[in-house]
Amino acid sequence: MDCKEFLIEFQDYLAPQLDAYEQAIYLYIFRHSRMLGLNEVTIGFKSARNRMACGVGEKGKPMSEGTAYVKLAFLQEKGCVSIIKTTHTGRLLKLNLPNEIPGLVRSEPPQGEISLEDMDFFEVPENRLLLLKREGYKCFYTLQALDESNFVVEHVVSRPEGNNSYRNLVAASREANNKKGATSAEDFLRRLFRQGYLSDGEFKDRLQMLEQLKTGELKPTLSNG
Repeated sequence: MDCKEFLIEFQDYLAPQLDAYEQAIYLYIFRHSRMLGLNEVTIGFKSARNRMACGVGEKGKPMSEGTAYVKLAFLQEKGCVSIIKTTHTGRLLKLNLPNEIPGLVRSEPPQGEISLEDMDFFEVPENRLLLLKREGYKCFYTLQALDESNFVVEHVVSRPEGNNSYRNLVAASREANNKKGATSAEDFLRRLFRQGYLSDGEFKDRLQMLEQLKTGELKPTLSNG
């Protein structure tokens, strides 16, 4: 048995469910059973209570024998111990470790791939850079060359309607961001085409990229470092 794991699970999950006397009794039973590799142990609470904890009613005095049995019953109700039988020498008990008590220890969620859908690509600086890399260090609208010092992150659909997901944000030049304003991305691209900023091929490519952006196909590459 891993005592370090036991102490972590006891403190993090079980102790908050027990009062001070229940914790003292539980740990005493653990000390004299599972810690020694025993599945069961007989404990006589008439004498053992003196070695468990000082009383809270009268400071310095041990819990009463009656209190010990009441708390033991509570521990059984909570699934911490099983009272197998009563003998002339005490109670025969089986203690359950925290991870053996149903529903007590919550398993950690699997460490899978970070969900792009939950990431904020506007407020988080490192995520903003992921958009610049996704765009190949070019303005999404004009294809103007950009670097980390002169790009802005632009909402395709303006706030408050638009969100901060990778589906609604692009890296753009400050000039393009100012010119677009509240215009829809499609209309802005048409204006750029009419004004000669984009060739016919570039215009069609930008419209296609815009559609892929909205459908979630233009995913930023997350860094493994």
